[in-house]
Amino acid sequence: MAFLNCYLCHMRRVLLTLGLIVISWTVASSQVSYLGRTELLEEVEICLQHTYGFSFDEAKRIQSSLASATPGHPAPVFLEAMIVYWENFPLLPSKEASTQFVNLMDKVTEMANELMKDTLTYTEGVFFDLFGRAFKAMFWADNGKSGKVIGDLGNMYRDTKKGFDLKEEFVEFYFSSGLYNYYIEAYPEAHPGYKPLVAFMHKGDRELGLEQLNYAINHAVFLKVEAILFMSIIQLKYQEDLISAALYAERLVRQFPNNTMYQGHLITILLHQHSYDRVRELLLETVDQDDRYSEMIRTLADAFLTENESEDDSGARTGYLECIEMAEAFGPFADIYKAMSYMGLSRLYEKQGLQKESESYARKASKLTSYSFILDEGSSVSR
Repeated sequence: MAFLNCYLCHMRRVLLTLGLIVISWTVASSQVSYLGRTELLEEVEICLQHTYGFSFDEAKRIQSSLASATPGHPAPVFLEAMIVYWENFPLLPSKEASTQFVNLMDKVTEMANELMKDTLTYTEGVFFDLFGRAFKAMFWADNGKSGKVIGDLGNMYRDTKKGFDLKEEFVEFYFSSGLYNYYIEAYPEAHPGYKPLVAFMHKGDRELGLEQLNYAINHAVFLKVEAILFMSIIQLKYQEDLISAALYAERLVRQFPNNTMYQGHLITILLHQHSYDRVRELLLETVDQDDRYSEMIRTLADAFLTENESEDDSGARTGYLECIEMAEAFGPFADIYKAMSYMGLSRLYEKQGLQKESESYARKASKLTSYSFILDEGSSVSR
């Protein structure tokens, strides 16, 4: 009898231990998924709002809380990478933070691969594998190093195709589906040389792409802000609709008034809409930003206003040249501002009847941007 009691007691301890393991595994499983977890997604949205709004202390606090609540999940690591990117904007390869950003996005994809091994978290795994790679790709492309992303292109294409069927389960895939559907049709039309390369890829639909991007704008969490920015860029580059582009850009600036990138994007559009009063308002709002990138944007805007309102050609020329010099420090990241400055100089030389010099600066601009609204601004020179 004593032996039986001892045996039963031992078995109860074993069963209790197994029960605790199962309970712990169940709790852990429930914590690694963000799908349907409203309380987690709300924290993600708030964290990103602070990140894009340059309130980094609060963004870091929320990110740290999510990392503690969901260890092993790529979402907090993705948020940490986003904080690193925007806190060091513009993030250049020469900055130490760029290595941290790339390493964090690599970690996101590694963790995503673990999620894809479980059917319960497969959808999230595909998402973070895609966008861990995609944000890293955008970083390299913005800095003129597109060759760095070649190794990720195959995975990104496969993940994007998977996302077509996963978007009802995870709304963030409306962003990638919308971008793909639009760009796979629009880009080869604008660059016919690429048509053979996309001939065997999944067909797109421009109108559907715009609808899906709008859906992402209204419903996504992780990629809502990116969807607004890309919609503005699409309106500029492919739809050639400055009014619509400005509406999306204004939405970004209203929501994130301290974001240097969004300020510059809106100012660029407004200058070419000749909405000079609104430009001056924005310049006043950014006057306390003493970083060199903001100073470069203000220098460009001042030169543009001087040329077109004050008609002070000498002052405008000085401003454009100063902007070009300042832009050198930012490499390809600042190409659009260099292009605008070169076109400004082109117009000034054309005004003087110096056609050769005008055409030379126009060609320099065309090597830095393909935006027709910039290249066609008030100039009749050929490029």
